[in-house]
Amino acid sequence: MERKQFIGFLLIAIIVAGYMTWTSIQAPPPKPKQSEQQSAQEQNAQEQNAKELSAQQPASSETAKSPTSSQGNPQQAATGAPSKTNNPLHSKFGALYDKHLSGANESIVVENDHIKVRVIAEGGTVRSWRLKEFKSWYGDTVQLVPFKNQFGALGIKFIDRNDGQGAATRESNVVDTRELYFAVKNPRAQGNYFRVSGNDSVSIVATLALANGGVIEKTYTFYGNSYHTNLAVRISGMDGVMDKKYTLLWQNGLQFQEKNSVDESSQAKAWLAQNGTASEIDAGGDAKPVETNGVLDFAAIKSKYFVAAIKPSAALSNETLQTTLTGYKMDAPQEGVLEYYDMKIDVPYRNNRVDNFTVYIGPVDYEVLKPYGLESAFNFASQSFLGLQYIAHPVGEYFILPLLRFVYKFIVSNYGLAIIIFSLVMKLLLHPLTVGQTRTAQKMQLLAPEMEKIKTKYKDDMQKQQQETMALYSQYGINPAGGCLPLVLQIPIFTALYSVFSSDISLRQTPFFGWIHDLSIADEIIRLPFKLPLLNVDIVSGLAIASGLAMFAQQYATVKDPQQRAMVYLMPVMMTFGFSALPSGLSLYYFMFNILSVAQQYYTTHFAKNKMTLADLKKAPKKEGWLQKRLREAQEAAGAQGRSLPGQSNGGAGNTKDKKR
Repeated sequence: MERKQFIGFLLIAIIVAGYMTWTSIQAPPPKPKQSEQQSAQEQNAQEQNAKELSAQQPASSETAKSPTSSQGNPQQAATGAPSKTNNPLHSKFGALYDKHLSGANESIVVENDHIKVRVIAEGGTVRSWRLKEFKSWYGDTVQLVPFKNQFGALGIKFIDRNDGQGAATRESNVVDTRELYFAVKNPRAQGNYFRVSGNDSVSIVATLALANGGVIEKTYTFYGNSYHTNLAVRISGMDGVMDKKYTLLWQNGLQFQEKNSVDESSQAKAWLAQNGTASEIDAGGDAKPVETNGVLDFAAIKSKYFVAAIKPSAALSNETLQTTLTGYKMDAPQEGVLEYYDMKIDVPYRNNRVDNFTVYIGPVDYEVLKPYGLESAFNFASQSFLGLQYIAHPVGEYFILPLLRFVYKFIVSNYGLAIIIFSLVMKLLLHPLTVGQTRTAQKMQLLAPEMEKIKTKYKDDMQKQQQETMALYSQYGINPAGGCLPLVLQIPIFTALYSVFSSDISLRQTPFFGWIHDLSIADEIIRLPFKLPLLNVDIVSGLAIASGLAMFAQQYATVKDPQQRAMVYLMPVMMTFGFSALPSGLSLYYFMFNILSVAQQYYTTHFAKNKMTLADLKKAPKKEGWLQKRLREAQEAAGAQGRSLPGQSNGGAGNTKDKKR
């Protein structure tokens, strides 16, 4: 019967492999079905890209004509924002405000080796920040400034304390300079498009001259080969107006880039380092704003693969900066949750002082982030799994990620093949752990007939059965926990593997072969019409099926205890569905690891020179393990007191006493 079941599993594997190969050759991958939110994102991206293209043509000696403010902002129109003429700012700044309201919304595009950025006159903010080397799930270049923002990023607010009405904390006293039009230009050249590369740099200055004579100036300096800009803020002539400080802010997190935005935002967070101490907020839980005062090292917000961070310069290290991080969550279809984050930095106002900030907006790439001191953005270990992050984090950071990158860089330039080689290396390194597990399994197989005799002889006395079994273990020097300990020791390693394979941007959108078109997401071959209870998955992965079959083959060959036979069939099924939602890169690793384990087991069983026998096992030196000793002592104590251990039958013990009487 078991032979027929094994053949059945083998036929299923052949059919699945043949089906996946045939479909990958015969038909192009189906166009993903877009949710309403994702469709809106794509439409907004295309509209935004069209606007950028109109401003990205290299200018001649004359500045290219820019679209005027009468053309409007489609994002603002969609949000139904109130007219600026009704804003309290209009009465405060009068004609000058009218000028900024009706002036041309000029913009300048700067492009370097990695990014393409658009700085707009409205607020002197960054309206678009595109990463040229990365694509969103629908094919457009990654644009990280949220589309739904009414204004651009890196805006400035302050409180006007000189409106003649006191009460400087009233909402009407807040001056949001993102509602005013700055003059934006390159001080050294005319034009609305600038290309910089290598070690060169270019600066864009956004200047706002207020009616009271005050000036707010923001200078963005871009470098040829980097993902960051240096933002210099200079405010002058505001002694009687600005209430001690101004606020530099970023709202609504980062624009989602992945098809599964719920999974993407589940790894989003905001955090800061202040006075050497890190504080973090996760909107997925009971999110409360994090507000701190002190010397700010950096403040940052991230999605799954991208991060925006603001680092004050060393000159601000003597200033007390109040930093506020706020998280928001909103419901998404199919019981999903989306997360967004705001960050605000309050900077003390000093007349005519230049405050410098390094603003990094780019990929969560460990090697790129490290020079900025932002490597903590890389998720090396889960923060909620039995505290294992304290072990898994260094394993991932100093071993797994460097080893995977080394294999890819120096051995094979294909991440799918690199993962296969990586799994072989990991198998060799973990051999001392797995070989102990294999030997324990072999010993248990040899003892299986003796254990069956004990169960038959003492079938009505569970306590005696347990005592005789422990005596048998001691006689042949077997530690019953010997097969479990190697698995426990591998848990931190597997946790680190999961985190690295889920967070490494090098695997993002990286195909392998056939149906495996992205190693960072599940290799889905079947979509179920419902979610499985407990596991909460509705997809079936091809590699997960292959891994389940490999696990079945391994357990089928090693587990001989009839009482454990059900696990031979149950565990592979559970693991198949459990792994179906994991990144295909991790599933590929686990599949190869299982295949190598099956090969190791087959070799040990059929080709090992010195095959162990029951007689050899009895002659071997005996060493009682700590757990084995504790179990024996507990059973002896229970037997002396005429009681049973938890899980044992009292009836057997009672029958024994009756016989003695």
